[in-house]
Amino acid sequence: ITAFMMLLSISCVQDDDYSVPQSIGLEENQKLVQLLSEIENGSADLMSITELKNLFVNGEANQIESNLVVKGYISSSDYTGNFYKEFYMQDETENPTAGIKVSINQVDSYNQFNVGREVYIKLQGLYVGETNSGDGVIAIGGGADAAGDEISEISENRATECILRSSNSFSLVPLALNLSDINDSHIGVYVSALSAQFSPGLDGLTYVDPEEDYDTQRDLESCVDSGTLKLETSAFSNFNDSMLPTDGSGTITGIITRDYFGDNRVMMLNTKDDVNFDSSRCDPLFADDFSSNNLN
Repeated sequence: ITAFMMLLSISCVQDDDYSVPQSIGLEENQKLVQLLSEIENGSADLMSITELKNLFVNGEANQIESNLVVKGYISSSDYTGNFYKEFYMQDETENPTAGIKVSINQVDSYNQFNVGREVYIKLQGLYVGETNSGDGVIAIGGGADAAGDEISEISENRATECILRSSNSFSLVPLALNLSDINDSHIGVYVSALSAQFSPGLDGLTYVDPEEDYDTQRDLESCVDSGTLKLETSAFSNFNDSMLPTDGSGTITGIITRDYFGDNRVMMLNTKDDVNFDSSRCDPLFADDFSSNNLN
């Protein structure tokens, strides 16, 4: 009996293997095969993310009654804790034109919904709207609040029925843009901001202000034009106390969205490894940096 209990204990120990599973369970695969068959025979209609976002009605949580399906590729990851009970997906793996948020009552969703994973969402009975009314971020949710102006999360159990993963998983090619070119059409999209750096005055600071309970925004500026953008980082991310790389400039890659109240357009990182400031800073030399002896 002692030997049996020891064997049972060993067999139950977690091996800390957090690798993303590449195979899809048989039951889930059968659901996807059935859904693809419905799309092929016309009993379900496949729509684009852009078409889905066009169903959004400002200030309303709009329930979808028709048998509609949307396909996308996961662009965000909650692996580092910077995203919480949500993921973003976009319409293409390269040169995307639209992205959307999916609000789901599930943590550590990166185990299922890894970046680049192709997913199909059965929309009938779900809602399209905003998780925070007026924030300007269109999302898919499982219900509506009492006022009918905000969506609620898709429950984890329901997600297994309506969010179906394909076995296809791709490497996303970030959309390369200057800061001044980034706008609200890029919300939910995986973007590389080119020739960027953290604004002067942030030396010695961390991604998250230690006095903040939730999120901190740090200013980014462009080396090629007047473009600016705020980088938002969650206090619950595993790199919240890492130092900002303020001594260089280069490329920073993340998801474009808006802050909680919708006041600012922001970028959120999947990981701090997506900050590649490997060039020198581009701070301009102002006139007061020169003495009269340097003037001709």
